[in-house]
Amino acid sequence: MAGPLLPTLLLLLLSFAPGSAGQEAHSNGERIINGVVCPRVSHPWLVALYHNNTLQCAGVLINQQWVLTVAHCHMSDYIVQMGSDLLVSRRARKINATESFVHPWYDNRTDDHDIMLVKLSSPARLSRYVKKINLPSSCKDPGSNCTVAGWGITIMVKGATFSSELMCSDVSPISYQECKLYYPTVLKKYMICAVAPDGLSSTCIGDSGSPMICEGTLQGIVSSGSYPCTPPFEPVVYTRLCMYRKWISDTMKTNS
Repeated sequence: MAGPLLPTLLLLLLSFAPGSAGQEAHSNGERIINGVVCPRVSHPWLVALYHNNTLQCAGVLINQQWVLTVAHCHMSDYIVQMGSDLLVSRRARKINATESFVHPWYDNRTDDHDIMLVKLSSPARLSRYVKKINLPSSCKDPGSNCTVAGWGITIMVKGATFSSELMCSDVSPISYQECKLYYPTVLKKYMICAVAPDGLSSTCIGDSGSPMICEGTLQGIVSSGSYPCTPPFEPVVYTRLCMYRKWISDTMKTNS
């Protein structure tokens, strides 16, 4: 299988402290390739995970004290930023996190069971800009209408273009059989692949942990894909969250 989407954005690409000096960023950060700017406050559950002032991954707030992301993003501690569509914003809230719980079956060689929970040091204050998202009650079928949102890098033919704004792209899950043509080791029950309908947009470096929302429900978080991120784009592999409801619930209860 292709490797994770490089959880650490290289310091060359992103070398600012989140929220420093009260700056409103216009040219820092990275984004989904050929995506569009997400409607404002359309993803109030989305968070950015920083370690040593460097963006590592995205995640989603599923509880006032818990963030769901991918295991290959594991670090000893984070600053979890929420409440803004911009990577650098005066309005953004930041909460420390020093506890994280990687799925016990996670394999860093194959990215099997690429899922992790991060516990915030204090509960997030919910508002119009900070909300939690519910876990899926069922799995969506291939062909569903979905959207993925993230701050990952855009690579153009003549170089890279950066934006701190949250970017969105329409995607659609494909069948396990089709996904297996690209990734022979993909796990049937626990992973799902998705591609943009036109094949012209994709997630890239920095989008690990970004959510895939299908017809109003959270269905996946970006796990891995191909690199370099240039068209024609191959499918992106998502951790299939409908298969992890019990592990998520049990882990939060045990460690609350």
